[in-house]
Amino acid sequence: MIRRILDALEANGGREVYGGLDARGEPAWSLQARELLAAVGAWQAELRDRGVRPGDRVGIDLPRGPELLPAHVATLAAGATVVPMNAALSGAERKRVLEKAELRTLLAPGERPRRGGVPQLSEAPADSPALLIFTSGTTGEPKGVPLRELQLEANLDALAQAWGLSAADRLLHVLPCHHLHGLVLALYGSARLGTSITLLERFDADLCVRALETQKASVFMGVPTMLRRMARSELSVELDCVRLFVSGSAPLAPQDFRDFETRFGHTPLERYGLSETMIVATNPLEGERRCGSVGRPLPNTEVRLAEDGEIEVRGPALMSGYWQAPELTREAFHEGFFRTGDLGRYDEAGYLCITGRKRELILVGGTNVLPGEVERVLAGDPAVEEVCVAGLPDPDRGEVVAAFVVPRPGHDAEVLEGQLRGRAQEGLASYKQPRVYRFVRALPRNAMGKVDRRALTRPPDV
Repeated sequence: MIRRILDALEANGGREVYGGLDARGEPAWSLQARELLAAVGAWQAELRDRGVRPGDRVGIDLPRGPELLPAHVATLAAGATVVPMNAALSGAERKRVLEKAELRTLLAPGERPRRGGVPQLSEAPADSPALLIFTSGTTGEPKGVPLRELQLEANLDALAQAWGLSAADRLLHVLPCHHLHGLVLALYGSARLGTSITLLERFDADLCVRALETQKASVFMGVPTMLRRMARSELSVELDCVRLFVSGSAPLAPQDFRDFETRFGHTPLERYGLSETMIVATNPLEGERRCGSVGRPLPNTEVRLAEDGEIEVRGPALMSGYWQAPELTREAFHEGFFRTGDLGRYDEAGYLCITGRKRELILVGGTNVLPGEVERVLAGDPAVEEVCVAGLPDPDRGEVVAAFVVPRPGHDAEVLEGQLRGRAQEGLASYKQPRVYRFVRALPRNAMGKVDRRALTRPPDV
């Protein structure tokens, strides 16, 4: 992968391949390929000065700017392991990640290389990962996911073919660069193909929609919240330049899927994967993109369902095990397959549908309720901005279904509750219908931006 990135930079010479927009959406900086290559050499010289050698781990905590991509490429070219840092972590969480990673050095905000240099390619030790991602959960210790260069290359190759990605594309980059979606798929995946990358300083729906048009972007990768907000933008724009909108990291609600399609005339492409597995399934570039589905497994990737519906994965991009955690690794694998913790089913066309998380199942009187199924019914109400369903303790039934709802502006909570109860009665069995409705201004999210269900149900004094 790193060889392909360096080759792409050398081949592109004076072409602008990496740039950024400020908080107003105005061009703030840009780098030609040769300038980016020089920045890679400068960062490599900086890493050598800090004593970094092949196999060492380098934390990268740089902001979304001109130094970000060169620092990543330099670290990989040095044969070292990139450890991307999540700026949203609390002090305690950050400390635990740093302790587990055992970094040789940390590239912190505001730092720049002190001198120039020429990129040099060093081979990493056979047992050394190219990337070490720490997953963020709502409880417990962070888990390190090591991914080797061959695993990254295999997955990015498969996705480039599946999505028709090439140097002719232009990516508008809006995702955080500390996880699989924003870092590997968007940043590394584009750099290895010579795709032009434009970083938006921050996500704002109007700003993003306008930037897609002004930058003539052809590819956009986002999460469901972004697509939902973009669909509600009132800007009058034509996005004929965009050929592909990819949605991932969480399920895209059917109503949001339809709203986006109606608003822009583009059908979102949903895919599925985790840090541990990389991307394992995708809807097709050509052919039917099914609402509520993440498509079919990628070539050479096996995706099977256990007896309880849990999705299990085996393939060329699957990690070999968690970082320095043999017990966690043993628990996570079964017959060579990784247990994802996600529940799913295949439809009649062989498309995979994600139905929920095993640990999020609500047990009502001994019967399982999938939160996602209830959420899909409630989210269909046009007065609902967002909804999350979770279980609350109940002395009689064990748990009852509770709906936490963010109303759209201008809608009365009492009236909306009546509408939602009616909708639930029409679309859900009685035991699946929420017994409790709570209206909130926003849903709590973890450092990855995913909804924190445990925080919703946690007693106030905890």
